[in-house]
Amino acid sequence: MKHYQFSTGEESISIPLKPDVKKMYIEVTTGCNYSCITCIRHSWTDKMGDMSMEVFNKLFEDMKALPDLKCVHFGGFGEPLTHPNILEMIGKCKEIGLSVEMITNGSMLTPTVANSLVELGLDWIFVSLDGPDDDSFETIRPGASYEEVVQNIEYLQKLKKQKRTIKPELGVEFVATKTNIKKLPAMPALTDRLGAHKFIVTNVLPYHESMKDEILYDTGLDLNSFGRESTFLSMKAAPNMQLRTARHCRFVENKAMAVTWQGNISPCYAFMHTYTCYIMGRKKDMIAHSFGNVKERSLEEIWTDPAYARFRWMARTSDYPSCTDCRLLEGCSTAFNNEADCWGNNPSCSDCLWARDIVMCP
Repeated sequence: MKHYQFSTGEESISIPLKPDVKKMYIEVTTGCNYSCITCIRHSWTDKMGDMSMEVFNKLFEDMKALPDLKCVHFGGFGEPLTHPNILEMIGKCKEIGLSVEMITNGSMLTPTVANSLVELGLDWIFVSLDGPDDDSFETIRPGASYEEVVQNIEYLQKLKKQKRTIKPELGVEFVATKTNIKKLPAMPALTDRLGAHKFIVTNVLPYHESMKDEILYDTGLDLNSFGRESTFLSMKAAPNMQLRTARHCRFVENKAMAVTWQGNISPCYAFMHTYTCYIMGRKKDMIAHSFGNVKERSLEEIWTDPAYARFRWMARTSDYPSCTDCRLLEGCSTAFNNEADCWGNNPSCSDCLWARDIVMCP
């Protein structure tokens, strides 16, 4: 087995270069039929589009050469069900024995689509529900219909009972803001009624200045007890509500990679696109970073590239500065974007709120 060796200045590090990818996040589209006020598309200038079947088929063939690959998650920063070939993509992944997940806004989860997903054996479907009623739901999703989404979920759950299957299991994700947090106590009752087995609460990451005052973290709020009264949830996940010393990257720990609709391989959601966000109210420009494109190299070649292996070691060992609570932050030129940091990392994870468990995702 090949190894990549480098020196930190204090010790010599040897990293085995093996194709041990376990999870793949695939963004099949950046299109969406909603225009949520929390959406990243309000702050980017990236080209929009759908993944071509040429790119997906190349991904699919490369997946077969990854011996440890167990799960594919269709998500990213678009609505997967708007892609004309999403059912075919799910079917192909299931044919080779992979666990398949998808996140959706639920509006296109029609009876026809629900029947197809059950027949294909989709393992998990996560639906974004940022409130238990019309008012809270439609405040974040202007023009959307809360009742329509709930009815779609109810049909799916009824269909599963008729087919005597638990798949796809249902998860619900709630993006917490100052505006909707008062609705959170009502969510466990809703998830129970819908038969959800997972409930994930995440903090909002503001992508536009108008949202920067909607953050709840560092306000003293504690969400540790949410959902305890729920009967059916097998997993509840709540975010940290204040900065903590420990940092860990779930993407790296889970040996995951993220694929954009164009076939670019990024280490996580944060590096998939170029956009602006606000970290604790401070504007930060995020520059997309890719370690390769699947049209040019295989997934195995990209994953075992020394530069990518070195990046994962950096993220896994937290060998990067913490801009978020640095006493020298004011006036620091490296904190304006993620291109590099004061420790010489390029790109940098120094302001990552995922690593703090403040922002979470399936």
